[in-house]
Amino acid sequence: MMNLKEAQAKVQKEESMLNQLVKRNAKEEVIKAQKKSVEEARKELEKIMNTPVEKAIQAQASTDTLTFCVVKEDGTTDKISKKLAFVKYNRPVDSKRVDKFIYLIAQNKYEKAYPVILAEADKVIANGYEVMDMAGKKVDAAEAADYYVILDGQHRCMAFAKLNTAGENYEIPNVYIRDKENIGEYLVEINDASKSWDNKDKFTVAGMTSEEEVFGAISEAIREGINPSAAAKIYIGKTLSSKVLNAALKGEEVILPKGAKFNKERGDKFITLCKEAGMSISLIARRYFIDGFNSHATSIGEEKAFEALKKMQTLHDFQKEIKDVKDGTGFIELLNKAVA
Repeated sequence: MMNLKEAQAKVQKEESMLNQLVKRNAKEEVIKAQKKSVEEARKELEKIMNTPVEKAIQAQASTDTLTFCVVKEDGTTDKISKKLAFVKYNRPVDSKRVDKFIYLIAQNKYEKAYPVILAEADKVIANGYEVMDMAGKKVDAAEAADYYVILDGQHRCMAFAKLNTAGENYEIPNVYIRDKENIGEYLVEINDASKSWDNKDKFTVAGMTSEEEVFGAISEAIREGINPSAAAKIYIGKTLSSKVLNAALKGEEVILPKGAKFNKERGDKFITLCKEAGMSISLIARRYFIDGFNSHATSIGEEKAFEALKKMQTLHDFQKEIKDVKDGTGFIELLNKAVA
């Protein structure tokens, strides 16, 4: 059986061929035969879309209770029903990795020996962490007893949760419960951050391990799709070295670069006004836009620079003009044009 992408491509190809035959006034029997090919391709696509795997891939992760096979100290297993949650600022979930686990689980190829490490949500919240359910909603202390928080195995847990949403009934095997006060430090230790994580992962976890609010702001920007260096430029006007990042991951004192000044309100305002102007996240994250704006604000003042940024969206054919900008100077010219 072909996969989803192949089936979608086949439908598109058959429909395109049919349209061409109609435009060329092809013989009726030829058009009829092609319509049959289109219908067969669509049926094949629908069949694939309705398989448990594809249903799970398209589904939202379950916010209902799941069954966890919890391994006790004596080696026996208890089956416990609870809901899943994340600690805020945990590593972003990679949907491609989740999809791979969905395939493995559905084909009964998942290695059940892999441990899943969870914590009881009420204890995590009591230690000062913010907990979010699978839909991104904050879990209150009053309802925390109904939840487990994922420490290690979030891609696997997400795969199980999505399969259950799609109507399958899977238990999550080999689960261990850990009681950790310093969740951020624990995540760093079990994932060996210096080797297996990329900068995005490190910055998001630094939002937990460091008392510096800048890492929380950077983590939120990363979840929107802004890369770490661009996010740092937006919120403190400087990039952060690996030395600073590693100190944050270890929960040590963080010394920001000389001249760096964290201003979350200013950074949020920059991102919001760029979005309102119709700039995509990929455009906002281009460092020369940020550098250009910061330079302009230093030159003419914050208030005037933000006024220009706000008026930028009123420019005629703005979308074309913004895409033609190739450096900070070009962005400054566009800002000046907006208030001219």
